[in-house]
Amino acid sequence: MVCRSDVELLGNIVNKEFTLRYFSDGTAITQLEVIVKKKTKASNKEQVEVFQLCARAEQAERIKRYAKTGDGVVIKAQLKTQKDPAGKILSALEIEHINFVGAPSQLYWNRISLVGEIAAKSRLRKSVNNQDYIKLQLLTDAKDPSHRVNCNLWAYPAQLIDKDAQVGDKLAVEGSLKTAFADDQQVSPILVDGHTCLRIES
Repeated sequence: MVCRSDVELLGNIVNKEFTLRYFSDGTAITQLEVIVKKKTKASNKEQVEVFQLCARAEQAERIKRYAKTGDGVVIKAQLKTQKDPAGKILSALEIEHINFVGAPSQLYWNRISLVGEIAAKSRLRKSVNNQDYIKLQLLTDAKDPSHRVNCNLWAYPAQLIDKDAQVGDKLAVEGSLKTAFADDQQVSPILVDGHTCLRIES
């Protein structure tokens, strides 16, 4: 199964400290928190999301050297499940590349595209503002069947998946990232709010 998860974020650094830790082979790792904002069309209110990302090796060293609280960053990342010794999922975003804007950014960007297999799906539901939506869990790592990502699909894509897709089918989903609800934290701390999807024929 071909799996993919491509994340692009444009936001501002929240961290006050940047600590490097090292694996036994000498590879550096650090954590980065980034705030991303978005105005909703319906209410014109600002939604704020804070994402925790991890970086390894060269990217971790660059963050330690150049990152400053409040600075704007442009990030390319992948969804990667990481667990602590107790099995709790700590981070699901691993930085592949980071560019430093050098000043707080007033522009924000939050985009993800996934390719994976449907592991679970709900029935079609209605939101509080009467929009159709469906909840999915997508397997996005062919090597790790426990790596699932929660997705919400809305409107026509939700209707399409409810009618035509089954568990085991492959999907490509595009949307934005949100912090997962408390109920979904056991699957992933990230929730994908999908606005477009495509069923992939085997």
